Amino acid sequence: MRIVLSLLLALAVAGSPRLAEPQSLKLRIGLLGPDEQPRFSEIASGLRQGLRQQGYAESTVDIVEARIPRGDDASAGTCVATLAGQRVAVLFVIGSNLARIARTAAPGLPIVFITPGDPVAAGLVKSHARPGGNMTALTFEYPELSAKRLELLRELSPSARTVLVLYDPRDASPRQGVAAARAAARALAFTLLEVQVRNAQEITAGLKRLDDTDALLGIPGGITSAHYQTMIDAANSRRRPSILFTHSESTRDALLTYGASDVEIARQAARAVVKIFKGADAGDLAVERPARLTLVINVRTAKALGITIPPALLLRADRIVE
Repeated sequence: MRIVLSLLLALAVAGSPRLAEPQSLKLRIGLLGPDEQPRFSEIASGLRQGLRQQGYAESTVDIVEARIPRGDDASAGTCVATLAGQRVAVLFVIGSNLARIARTAAPGLPIVFITPGDPVAAGLVKSHARPGGNMTALTFEYPELSAKRLELLRELSPSARTVLVLYDPRDASPRQGVAAARAAARALAFTLLEVQVRNAQEITAGLKRLDDTDALLGIPGGITSAHYQTMIDAANSRRRPSILFTHSESTRDALLTYGASDVEIARQAARAVVKIFKGADAGDLAVERPARLTLVINVRTAKALGITIPPALLLRADRIVE
């Protein structure tokens, strides 16, 4: 069991941080997420960037980081209690499973969480407009995106018929993503080869099924979040196109990514954190979708795979990796 708690700055002034302005009192935030790199650090960086954009310089912010091994729910609950005891103003949580644990462990602590799933369908909030309770969320995924990625894959590879999907069945978010992809696949004449994975060994075994498929579709959430580079490397080595939901350090070699970046979502979420710090109730803040979706095409990977990117698709790309 490994829990890393690092206090980045000391609290400068005693007293409740709610209702304070940046100049008068530091904003203390608990940051809770799976102990997976580089993703945790990318999200932490996005949160700090967003806080700076809201007028909170590094010297006016304390962030207490708590990294939990994925699946270690008992440690997560203990960690949330520890964060609450350190008088954080708001808890920023990565993922729906940890958000559920945090709500139970600290029911009075305001929570902002990011998730690739629908928090209403997952039973975490009452509605998108009025989440209720002590939580609000930002979703960086929604069903239409699975359909869009498969449409892009069809445009990239007209002859592809079977698509490999690895997903963690224990997490509500990837279950929702697979359901959406399944419906889209029927309309696009794809067959999904769905493989459930719960650990690194099952991911390695599941990737062998690339030999029986034409492409790899990444579904965000769950255990696969820590293994995108492994998945992409396996697809590239077999000359199979891969399409993922976000462009990041761990997905940079994917043929194509389409969606919201972790950094952008965390930056956007900083606005909700600041509103809570200034006195808003988390349950009154509407659940937000990403402000921007980005299409990134890796031409270098395409050349290695022997795939020619259609010119019309290149023109639509927000970024091209040469």
